[in-house]
Amino acid sequence: MEPHPKNLNIENIRAIKVLGKGAMGTVFLAHDSDSDPDATTPFALKVVEKSLLYHKHNDAQRRARWEMSVLATMKNHPFLPTLLGSFETHELMGWAVPFCCGGDLNVLRYTQNDRVFSSAAIKFYLAQIVCALAHLHSMGIAYRDLKPENVLVQSSGHVTLTDFDLSRKLSSFRKKKPVSLGSSEMDMAFFKECKPPPPPPPPRRNNLTRILTYGANIDTGLRKPKSARVSPRRASFAAGKRSNSFVGTEEYVSPEVVRGEGHEFGVDWWALGILAYEMLYGRTPFRGKNRKETFRNVLMIKPEFIGKRTSLTDLIERLLEKDPNKRLGHFRGAEEIKEHEFFKGLRWDLLTEVERPPIVPATVDVDLTNVVTFDVREYFPKSRLPPSLPPSPGRTLSSLSEERVSLTEF
Repeated sequence: MEPHPKNLNIENIRAIKVLGKGAMGTVFLAHDSDSDPDATTPFALKVVEKSLLYHKHNDAQRRARWEMSVLATMKNHPFLPTLLGSFETHELMGWAVPFCCGGDLNVLRYTQNDRVFSSAAIKFYLAQIVCALAHLHSMGIAYRDLKPENVLVQSSGHVTLTDFDLSRKLSSFRKKKPVSLGSSEMDMAFFKECKPPPPPPPPRRNNLTRILTYGANIDTGLRKPKSARVSPRRASFAAGKRSNSFVGTEEYVSPEVVRGEGHEFGVDWWALGILAYEMLYGRTPFRGKNRKETFRNVLMIKPEFIGKRTSLTDLIERLLEKDPNKRLGHFRGAEEIKEHEFFKGLRWDLLTEVERPPIVPATVDVDLTNVVTFDVREYFPKSRLPPSLPPSPGRTLSSLSEERVSLTEF
């Protein structure tokens, strides 16, 4: 993809369609009518309304700017998005990343037989996610929002992570005291009193080593509803090895986050275990009838495995260790996970060179002959756009990477 200007001109941006809408903004498929008039290389443009940021809670705009600053630090990693450009007006702020035409892992899973992935496909995707998380952790950033919807599939079949507004900078080794989370939906005192069960005896190691193979049967299916996201109840942006923020997605939240005892990079390895379980069985292991029951399951029950034990189930079980100090990845990070039996024989250095992925995603061709593009600004109601919120001076996306402000703030 040819690079787009770092500072996008909102006057030249034309939206082709809406790709999605979330709590923090709206994502459009768009192109620059000046540098790419035929939309040969459309991009994904995330646009945030400043009025909504101010109306929701005080740290919302800070989270949006933090996401932009994280993107500004990523340079050509194969499994992380590349910053293409940004813009900011009195009413809107937005940034562009490459468009992944293969959808996300959740959509892709629903095209598979029985709504699950093969072991070879799971190995292929997990390996790339491990590499992406390892890179983030090397930058001192905990991702904290790993789930199928945030793993996008490129046209090549490789994956890339997206949505970094819940990520967090962890730097020093200072341990913070637990904070009370307070909620009208649950009695958090109950969760703090809950203790995880005694650790099980060491799992049997399975000597099965499978070579990563390719090929899958394709079937169509419906997409499952997205999991409810748990947003921060109390923002804490001071630099520290542990974070006390209560963030994530219910079914992917780790025990230490539920207990409010502070968390480290291990929350990402826990979420990786949940993701692997869902890819294998088509469901998450701890989902309950409501949030309180889900959190109780996270703290109290062991994941259920069906059928013969394999190196994959052993990997999942070790990632879903409730004690973060015993969880796989605690001591040496991604290197511990790469050395697991499940990945035996995998050429990590050749992951990006795999030309025939296990699943070739159905790509979305952009045909502008029958599509009426529109101005992004026209999508948002004027009544919600106050004129009194000027752009922050010196905080465009191109300057964020130079200032290095948010990497120390968060």
